[in-house]
Amino acid sequence: EKNRVTSICAYCARMKRGIMYSTMRKCGANKLVLAQHLDDGVESTMMSLMHNGFLRTMKAHYTINMGDLAVIRPLVYTREAELTAFALEHNLPIINENCPACFEEPKERARIKKLLAREEALFSNLYDNMRKAIIPLMHADSSALMWSYTNQTLEKSRKDKRRTKNGVSNGTKPKVNTREEHKCEQTQSKVLLREASEDELIVELARRRAEKFALKGSLQKQPEPEKSTTTDAPVCSINGGPGTIPCYELME
Repeated sequence: EKNRVTSICAYCARMKRGIMYSTMRKCGANKLVLAQHLDDGVESTMMSLMHNGFLRTMKAHYTINMGDLAVIRPLVYTREAELTAFALEHNLPIINENCPACFEEPKERARIKKLLAREEALFSNLYDNMRKAIIPLMHADSSALMWSYTNQTLEKSRKDKRRTKNGVSNGTKPKVNTREEHKCEQTQSKVLLREASEDELIVELARRRAEKFALKGSLQKQPEPEKSTTTDAPVCSINGGPGTIPCYELME
């Protein structure tokens, strides 16, 4: 309880979201459109990583837990500066910030914004790279998958520490599994789908997806090309076989 960090901003955001959901149900609406932009998404990702130790960001589209309302963020790939310029150019009405808590500078989001601004001054494509990095985090299953992997890894680490501690206290060396023993343990640990826990099912789904989309060819050892005296453009391969496609076509 003492380690719990409270935030008036988080509390206010939840209250406002609850009011909006209630109003939507009364009006018969089923989709909430929010105006967060790319800068908001990157800042939220950095705050989650630095203060919560977890990779998470705003979803571009998702359905709430009750299943009756959807939330979309159509501007999530647009920079804040672009939206500001558009609003000024078309004389759109701007609502000034009137939250009393927001004037208690410096706020954490303001610090993160300054940090990112300094980095962008050095690396002009910072936000383009961050946009590509957070796209997988916007997937509906991303949070569940990473929570499952995190808990699984931490639990394995705790077991290894206990096993090592017990081995040292008993005066014996920790057992090192050979490759054959490791395969045997993996075989014994396999369970039927109907007997698997929810976390095990999530991990298995992620593993199968990873196998489906794994690169096949780019990591394989390519045969050495035969020496040729022709001046044709070099060719590349995307499936591990002999090169048949000009490299410049793959790089376009």
